[in-house]
Amino acid sequence: MGNELIVSVQNRIQEMQHGEGLRLPTGYSVGNALNSAYLILSDNSKGKSLLEKCHPTSVSKALLNMAIQGLSPAKNQCYFVPYGDQCTLMRSYFGSVSILERLSNVKKVHAEVIFEGDEFEIGSEDGRTVVTNFKPSFLNRDNPIIGAFAWVEQTDGIKVYTIMTKKEIDKSWSKAKTKNVQNDYPQEMAKRTVLSRAAKMFINSSSDNDLLVKAINETTEDEYDNNQQRKDITPNPPNIEKLEKSIFNQDENKKIAQDMIDSIDLNQADKDLQEELNIEFPDPSKNYLATGEVNGDVENEDGPYPF
Repeated sequence: MGNELIVSVQNRIQEMQHGEGLRLPTGYSVGNALNSAYLILSDNSKGKSLLEKCHPTSVSKALLNMAIQGLSPAKNQCYFVPYGDQCTLMRSYFGSVSILERLSNVKKVHAEVIFEGDEFEIGSEDGRTVVTNFKPSFLNRDNPIIGAFAWVEQTDGIKVYTIMTKKEIDKSWSKAKTKNVQNDYPQEMAKRTVLSRAAKMFINSSSDNDLLVKAINETTEDEYDNNQQRKDITPNPPNIEKLEKSIFNQDENKKIAQDMIDSIDLNQADKDLQEELNIEFPDPSKNYLATGEVNGDVENEDGPYPF
């Protein structure tokens, strides 16, 4: 199944490039990224592989969104995490930086964690909140985290700051299905959370191809449980329970993923092989970004996902 699925996704990406205006990053090799992903998905060193456990449609969706965003699992920019019989694509902090710097209205992005004892001051310029002083200390790195901030530099040179207190970060983390990642990687997760909040305005106001913007938003939404129904670029996707999980070491990712598999009753679909591989992709111009249609009520004041 795996090789045929990889070929199917690669062919679909080529169609998007030639007929739908999709542009991939300079130097990005879809084939190399898909091959790296296949090695991860087919790894059965600790039991059944993700290709065996996860529904082919969800694997196809994860691979397609990975390629559209120009992400590479070999560079730890994204990970494949199973939830039930669904394969979910997760971006790392490094992956989020990569896709944001691809946007036409963004020049550079950066995020920092604020520890107790660090010097940190904010001010206002033209009605915008800015960081006027940040002086971290190596001696404070074992102190509790009290907040985080990120800045996005626009193409005109203006930096737009986003600041979150630890209480705000904890509120975002409370939406997660699993808390182990925040406990194990609090610094990276705090940076990732504040950067994701900072990025929303730039992602949704970008003039970039709708396929890219949709893939970015969809991958983000898949990490959080908002009980929303979404349209997809793959046909009739099963309902996927959202999961917040970003691992910063692929080996550790495999370990935690296996722990999840051991604790969840998986219902693997038993379908004819040819039927599984006969994946059709509807016209992306009919997706919700093109039509402006979003299903489901947005309860969080920050948007369709809670950060």
